[in-house]
Amino acid sequence: MTTTDAEPNVAPEVRLFLARVRRELDDLDPEVLSDITDGLEADFTELVEERGPDALGDPVEYAKELRAAAGIPVGVKAPRGFAERVDGLLDAGHDRFDAAVAKGGELLRTDLGPVVAWLRPLWWIVRAWAAAWLVSAMFGWSMSSAPAVLLLIVAVAVSMFIGAGRVWPGGERGTAARVVLLGLNTFAAFVLFMTWASGGGGSTDYDRGWSDGFNEAGAGGGYAAPMDEQAGIYSNGKWVSNIYPYDASGKPLTGVQLFDQEGKPIDVVTQPDCTSTSAAPLPPVTGDELDMAEVVCTDEMTGEPLQPRIFYPWSNGAAQLYNVFPLPSRVQPGTALDPNAFADGSEDAPAIQEPPLATVPKASLPGITTSSPSASPSASPSASPSAAGKP
Repeated sequence: MTTTDAEPNVAPEVRLFLARVRRELDDLDPEVLSDITDGLEADFTELVEERGPDALGDPVEYAKELRAAAGIPVGVKAPRGFAERVDGLLDAGHDRFDAAVAKGGELLRTDLGPVVAWLRPLWWIVRAWAAAWLVSAMFGWSMSSAPAVLLLIVAVAVSMFIGAGRVWPGGERGTAARVVLLGLNTFAAFVLFMTWASGGGGSTDYDRGWSDGFNEAGAGGGYAAPMDEQAGIYSNGKWVSNIYPYDASGKPLTGVQLFDQEGKPIDVVTQPDCTSTSAAPLPPVTGDELDMAEVVCTDEMTGEPLQPRIFYPWSNGAAQLYNVFPLPSRVQPGTALDPNAFADGSEDAPAIQEPPLATVPKASLPGITTSSPSASPSASPSASPSAAGKP
């Protein structure tokens, strides 16, 4: 039985080298194999410390030397199994990597072996960070949060011990352990690449707010306005439910049509507004209304269903217009637009709410003459009832 597992201070290069040597001698009796290989860990570790990993040489040739020195003839080895073939592929890959490092050293006229040895612990830390980042992302933790920092510390410690062979798989790494480690390292490299490709593994509060607002707007039901490539308007990551324009003199305007640089209407996506304040609380949904209405707003404290504020479009006589501001609105139990909302004499007809600011500071631009509204702002839009009710 080998003593590899009992040597905690053996360098990883020595462990791998002697694992290959023992595989070349696996046709021997276990006691014979133990007699000719025990104690080699300490000898080769000292050799590596003095002359570097390159001093180890070829494990196949060294196995032949051990066999010859012990006077043991070459036995007939059984056909290679699946595990041995996998080991052979891994060994070949390791050899090609060593050859590539040596070739690179020749081109640069320097020994890259110490550089690779120095980078190995750095990789152990990086792969630990990748694992911590992935778990934190799954739980929605920020990397600066206490759980993520604690997780990162634990991951770094475990990764360092695994890399040094102090914990799993430790000792002489078998085929399964080598394959698992290769898979974990490959996955860690993939996570790092995806983190880099996504811009550093995090986003600003604005980006998260914009994304949340966009998703909320896209989840609307039949009450939402038609959506094109992007849904609605967002300011500082928050959904804009209405726009209140002012003229250059600082006075509020009503019935302002907005278009973009391509002449396309600038629409807001109309969805229920569940903003309820102490000054303007949303009324609760009554029992009869609750049976017919779709509950979209609830009280944050009690969970009681509330009536949402629904926005109505303007009209040009032929179509509904969601690019004319401010939009009228009203509080109602359901989310569907009422075709009779603007009927004559309706007390709860949609109306334009008071602007957030009575006036704003005047604005001017040298050489530019500002225009003035032809009429004073009104409290309700000039929309035809029939047009407002069209789907």
